[in-house]
Amino acid sequence: MITLFGKLIDTEEKKRFVTNFFSLATLQGLNYILPLLTLPYLVRVLGAEKFGLLAFATAIVGYFIVLTDYGFNFTATREISLNRNNEEKLNEIFSSVMIIKFVLFLISFIMLTLLIVFFQKFSVDPWLYYLTFGTVLGQILFPVWFFQGVEQMRYITIINIISKVFFTITIFIVVKNSSDYLLVPFLTSLGMIFAGVYSLILIRKNFKIKFKFQEINVLSSYLKRGSNLFFTSILSNLLTSSGTVILSFASTNTVVGYYSAAEKLFRAIVGLFTPITQALYPISCRKVNQEGGAKPYIKKLAMVIGGAALLIGASIATFSEKIITLIYGMSFQSYSYILAIMMIWLFFSVINNIIGIQYLSALRKDKFYTFSFVVASLVTVILNLVLIPHLFINGVLISMITGEILLSICMLALIFRFKL
Repeated sequence: MITLFGKLIDTEEKKRFVTNFFSLATLQGLNYILPLLTLPYLVRVLGAEKFGLLAFATAIVGYFIVLTDYGFNFTATREISLNRNNEEKLNEIFSSVMIIKFVLFLISFIMLTLLIVFFQKFSVDPWLYYLTFGTVLGQILFPVWFFQGVEQMRYITIINIISKVFFTITIFIVVKNSSDYLLVPFLTSLGMIFAGVYSLILIRKNFKIKFKFQEINVLSSYLKRGSNLFFTSILSNLLTSSGTVILSFASTNTVVGYYSAAEKLFRAIVGLFTPITQALYPISCRKVNQEGGAKPYIKKLAMVIGGAALLIGASIATFSEKIITLIYGMSFQSYSYILAIMMIWLFFSVINNIIGIQYLSALRKDKFYTFSFVVASLVTVILNLVLIPHLFINGVLISMITGEILLSICMLALIFRFKL
């Protein structure tokens, strides 16, 4: 597969792409594979009910992660990539992004506290949400966007291996029964925070980046640049996680546990493509802005990555029953269809990344990507509200797949309409 991707980029860029691909593959692999190692254990030890409760807390905190990210995983990466040789500009970008992120972190903490104080569903178990909220701090401290922009992901791969492996092993050691469920978000958050702190030390030491307070007008400019992709990210999270949240209110934690178990596998499969698309993004930012090079490049990208998604998705759908049974046991066998249907979701999510991120975002046409997400997300949320109370898990699947397909249609329609 790497050979095929190599044909899409120049010889000078191949070495950086391959290096970053394997660094990102290792990093993203840990983010998905290590939880998969603990997943069967946690489902059996905690039970479907507690596992569903953890899934609900994770989905809620996921909105705060999106808020604090503010689309910088794309816009800041783009700015770093285009200014990698300008030390003064790098200091400005890094400092501005971190200041904005910490302000949004404080706002998020206040919002979570209000939820816990005023809503019973949250107040019955406040520590669950506060401990899960620790992942927000870890996400802020861990500036993947900076390393991605300078295309030097190898710097943070080793520390992630050490921290994630250590805290994963710790889960097996200390989580012994359902009453230990709070240890799961505590250890997960601690591991992310540890990795984040070390990555900041690396930035200071290896790239000579110095934090400096920025003028309000500078911060405002970065807020403005990130606004389109921020709204896109919020809507993307609505598109992917609103089903879990609404399902939590419409049914029981046990039902949510069954759905979330299958969804975790789906996320791991999607994660196979994440290091490829992340490693390609800085290259795409340059390629699509070269005269006459954008569309041929994107078409080749769609054929290679889209073809891989189709092949992998079809294979997993065929053997979904065996996969689910092997990982979760016979009691989950009747839910194997969830994973099979989600492979449609997989294909369109990969295609949407190519169209929306590798093309529209790289081309600085974020507003078209955002508009498409507005349409798709609103339709998805409405379908979730209408279908989930009656169809439960099946309602989530119908809504999610409809939303992803609609997103593709909207973006393509805008590209042809405005001749982008």
